[in-house]
Amino acid sequence: MNFKNVLEQVYSNTKLSPAKERRELLVEQMFANEASGLDCLKCTGRCCTYEANSMQMTSIEALEAIAILEEKDLLNDETKKRLEDCISEFRLDKYIQIGPGEYFRKSYTCPFYFYPNFGCGLGVDHKPYGCIAFNPCEANQEDGGNCQSDLDIQEKRNLQFEKIEDLADKYLYDQYKVSLLKEPIPIKLLEIWKKVYSEKL
Repeated sequence: MNFKNVLEQVYSNTKLSPAKERRELLVEQMFANEASGLDCLKCTGRCCTYEANSMQMTSIEALEAIAILEEKDLLNDETKKRLEDCISEFRLDKYIQIGPGEYFRKSYTCPFYFYPNFGCGLGVDHKPYGCIAFNPCEANQEDGGNCQSDLDIQEKRNLQFEKIEDLADKYLYDQYKVSLLKEPIPIKLLEIWKKVYSEKL
């Protein structure tokens, strides 16, 4: 399939910086938190489950995730089934509109929680920005609880990259008709997988 080539085309046509560079601020803050004892090492990862997770991703985030899954040889039938099962179990494809252009964010267990092993199969340089910015507020968390998103660092990142990321999303819409909506991880990944791949056949 080689989604990496498609990703490189997006980068080239929109002048978008690579995934790792656009996540650098968030990752540095996460590592700084860890160095001060605010880490997730003992935690069960409750923030990745239906108890606390309603993460959404943009089209460019999804394409970057698909490309790294392909690189890790994880773009296979098992992954596809995990995405489809997650959508079905948590009814993520049943939208509840709460306002003009606004939809209720449903909670769900991330399909990459414990896949392919404990942790996240996407890795810190390719997972959604919101996942990286969600960290403990006190040491020795074992089952989540006192954790939250660092909105300041996310806003700082957005000021640097959000406009050009919007252009990348628009490029994917123009070329492959990928929705401009931010959507739950499994919804967006399958959309990219199906629409971009079908265009390449």
